[in-house]
Amino acid sequence: EKTRESLSGESARLVSVSTAALESARTAATTFSKQSDALFKASQDASRYAEKMVEKTQRVQREGFMNAAKFIVESLHSLSVDLTRVKDGEIAEKTWKAFQKGDVAAFTRRMQSIATDTESMDKARNKFAKDTEFRTYVLRFIRQFEELYAQAQENDHGAMLSSTIGSSEIGGLYVTLTEVAGKESVLGGRSEKAA
Repeated sequence: EKTRESLSGESARLVSVSTAALESARTAATTFSKQSDALFKASQDASRYAEKMVEKTQRVQREGFMNAAKFIVESLHSLSVDLTRVKDGEIAEKTWKAFQKGDVAAFTRRMQSIATDTESMDKARNKFAKDTEFRTYVLRFIRQFEELYAQAQENDHGAMLSSTIGSSEIGGLYVTLTEVAGKESVLGGRSEKAA
């Protein structure tokens, strides 16, 4: 009788403990489910935030590149003024007037035009070989253009910026000057080597 009562008491306590354990397990499962949902939402929010950060970083990089590119392009146009002055000695009044009216590429086009004339190219190559000042300006122009082009490729996943720069008047002058200097162009193809 005592054993039965003891067994009955233990059985009731086991049922009570089991019920409490089951209730704790349900509570834990509910809490875990809520925390899991919150963690999933937080990870989605973090993912969206990271995507926005990447977009903003790319935008800032593009804007920084565009500001730097504007400065370099202005510097390249300025160098073409110096190149024209050193190459020709005097600058044509027509070119100066165009430049003063806001045509910043007037000298760039003037220098680029030497590529269409074999005699002018030969003179430019001779000047490059003999005139230190002219050679310095040519090499500076080539270096600055190549730096601009490399930055454009780094910041331009669709190749639009680098294509635009490469096909611009500055890109045309760059190709002409690489031919004058006997250097290889980064725009593709091999330049003629200077004699």
